[in-house]
Amino acid sequence: MNDRDSVIIIGSGIGGMTAGIVLAKLGYRVTVVEKNKLPGGLMRSYTRKGIECEVGIHYVGALDAGQPLRQIFELLGVYGRIPLDRMGDEGIVDKYLLPDMTFHFPPGIGLLEENLHRAFPTESRQIGEVISLLRSSLQQFSLKEILFNKNQEFDLSLQLQSLDHYFDKLGCSRELRGILSLPLGWIGVNSDECPLYLWSSSLSSYLMSSWKPLCSGAEWADIFAGRFRELGGEIICDDRVTNILVQDRTVQGVVLKSGKRLTAPLVISSIHPKLMLRLLPDDALKPSFRNRISSLKETRGIFGIHMAVPEQTVPYHSYNTFFVEYKQPPYSGVTFFITRKTVKTGYNLLSLITDGPYEKWKKWEQTTKDHRPQDYREAKDREAAVLFDRASQVFGPLPGAYLIDAYTPLSFCAWMDSPEGGAYGVSRSVQQKFKTAALHRTPIGGLHAVGQSTFAPGILGTALGTLRVLSQITGTPVLHKQFTDLKIQGI
Repeated sequence: MNDRDSVIIIGSGIGGMTAGIVLAKLGYRVTVVEKNKLPGGLMRSYTRKGIECEVGIHYVGALDAGQPLRQIFELLGVYGRIPLDRMGDEGIVDKYLLPDMTFHFPPGIGLLEENLHRAFPTESRQIGEVISLLRSSLQQFSLKEILFNKNQEFDLSLQLQSLDHYFDKLGCSRELRGILSLPLGWIGVNSDECPLYLWSSSLSSYLMSSWKPLCSGAEWADIFAGRFRELGGEIICDDRVTNILVQDRTVQGVVLKSGKRLTAPLVISSIHPKLMLRLLPDDALKPSFRNRISSLKETRGIFGIHMAVPEQTVPYHSYNTFFVEYKQPPYSGVTFFITRKTVKTGYNLLSLITDGPYEKWKKWEQTTKDHRPQDYREAKDREAAVLFDRASQVFGPLPGAYLIDAYTPLSFCAWMDSPEGGAYGVSRSVQQKFKTAALHRTPIGGLHAVGQSTFAPGILGTALGTLRVLSQITGTPVLHKQFTDLKIQGI
């Protein structure tokens, strides 16, 4: 093996690990550089008061046999190593608690159609149109179509039309559109910004099948890192890339904070595109390209808390809960609840997530994460108390429950170098559709970008975007053969 087979990957999240595992399987000598002490990025949970607290992985879709994420995990060699709980056994994947009704988002499109008709009996035509769109999305939602069908034609109306515009054309009531818009919390955009295709494809993945991990995010991250190392990959942790080396518009390697210089003709950036810009020489890119990336708007920030709750008070459920505080649609004041089992006898973990505007916290961004001032900690405690009370609204009195930890958008700034604390990367909105097109491509030879900003957020969106990039690096036939050699269904 020579230097031509060397690859450097910046970042060890789901994008970096997916790229690293596939390229290592193909015989490349791959080195992943991670700025944090342990690999995994947002996959990795952290421990507080003896309990694992999750941040990036709550539940995933499309993991049943023959479905896209299952096929990807089989390719990576991690399927079967991650313990999973299939959601929907109680007839619910997500429970929506609204001021004047309760709606169950169920497993499968047929049950969704039934529940919608039951809740909105006067909107049969509108519901029929929505279900028809989702069925069409489900039929097209396969790796064969996404990765290997060169003749696939994309309907521009689905890409350029916002969800709100679609609902307006159908004449949906505010209540119906409010229910259908609640899943947008998965992708960090509002209904007036969200492209119709992004909403329909995200929803479709969970309609295929929904799964909650039964292991911690730390275990999930270690499974990916372990698989990568099994294939001969190297992970350098607790050292960040400070410069991407470029000569004659071609990548040469990277320089690390420790002073170490790594050379390779192929560098894959699995960090935010704006961070990648900062690592490049000033003259490596045209001003127009820099301006395009640096002007991108981010997805919104989030605020969350983790609580230890007695399991008799808040039992574990495979389903999640969305609590809507305000009655008037489009619904705001939404809080997401998820329960998990813990190693602490008699206690479950209850995690709550809601909107956390960056503007509310940015005055403290320049302070270091380990030395935030007292007024920041007090503001965080006040917000945490609000969510603690909200948990009591949903579950009733919570004797014996206690707060484990709280996090703000600044936590994402510190942990992931996420600009403005955006939890879902760049906003893939209708308004900046053309700016976000082809974010995986750079004008520098040998430099590629993966991650949730380059295709779509979430585990599946990030993995799909990464495979699309790898098909350009290795050639589509090479990637296709990886799937067919494993006899993975439907490829």
